[in-house]
Amino acid sequence: MPSEETRVGEEGIILQNRKDVDRYAGIMDPVEILKIMHAPRKYNPLENDLPYHKSAQELYHQLTEAELERMEIYAITLIDREDLDQAETILLSLVCFTNARFGRGLEAFFQNGKYYPGILYKDAGPAIRDELIHRVDNDSANRSHLLLALVWIGDEEVIRLFAKWRQNPPRWASELYVPPENYTLEAGWELDHDGRKRLLFHPESYQFIICGEGIGRAEPAQSAVIALKTHDQVCPWCGGKLMVLFDYNLQDPLVEFMKLSGQQLRIAACMHCNCYGTVFMKVELDGGYSWSEYNTVPDFLPDKEPNEKFTLRALQLSERLVGTYEGAEWTLEAPISQTAVTRPGFRMRNILHAPAAQIQ
Repeated sequence: MPSEETRVGEEGIILQNRKDVDRYAGIMDPVEILKIMHAPRKYNPLENDLPYHKSAQELYHQLTEAELERMEIYAITLIDREDLDQAETILLSLVCFTNARFGRGLEAFFQNGKYYPGILYKDAGPAIRDELIHRVDNDSANRSHLLLALVWIGDEEVIRLFAKWRQNPPRWASELYVPPENYTLEAGWELDHDGRKRLLFHPESYQFIICGEGIGRAEPAQSAVIALKTHDQVCPWCGGKLMVLFDYNLQDPLVEFMKLSGQQLRIAACMHCNCYGTVFMKVELDGGYSWSEYNTVPDFLPDKEPNEKFTLRALQLSERLVGTYEGAEWTLEAPISQTAVTRPGFRMRNILHAPAAQIQ
């Protein structure tokens, strides 16, 4: 094992000889830039890989129809080379970041016996849907992934099928961890009492933007929703201040879809204790909230809030629309979160967790 002196010396040599490498120099074609972004590369301590000045998400937003088709063809080429991981990332990006339909790319993915991630099958046609249904009955090894692919298709035939399975569970239902109809939650919908499709999220999405200089330093501007605000109430378990995760102005037109008659809704939590167990809050529609008597101290909980503090910057909801499914796949680069508020009971379903966000 090298000594500390040797290790420090090696690090110094690396720093002295490290060179900046711009893989995008002179390249203007966004498709070629995306190919470079998606390509795997080996780590070289002597190279400092310079990032492109735009994210992959931004580039996908700007692609023309012809350029989207080129990305799909490239994904198919990768599938033919059995580079399925890179092809999967490209197809996911096409689904989540654009409104493009990629029938040939999905067909190639399907023919390779790949059914996951299920979101790739969103809006798939009847031919693939019917084959998935057939395979659900006959492919026990891939049944869960097949069901997830079906719920992302979510057309009338799929709705009818899952309603039938809820009424009369299929022979293989006992092999699953949850009833078949519960799989629909993964695609953001459920069956209502009459067997119809009920979305668990609002299809219009708006981007959160950073406001102020940080929590407690500046009051965010008026907004339909403000996220990540500290408040005066304290956690009875650790004594730390509670965090208002979402503060809704219920009179703002952007949140009218919630159909809540009050003035304000605050969803709060303890950012420390919430890591060790479920925390419930009572809420009122005048902005009030309080600790629930149903909270129980987790089996393991540190005695008090940790000494080290972290700074969160408040976010406010902008009026800029973004794609409905931009935050639906956690493996993509977008650092976003999608939260759905549904009736009745003001239930919140947190689909993804990440540092900066959009709300649905």
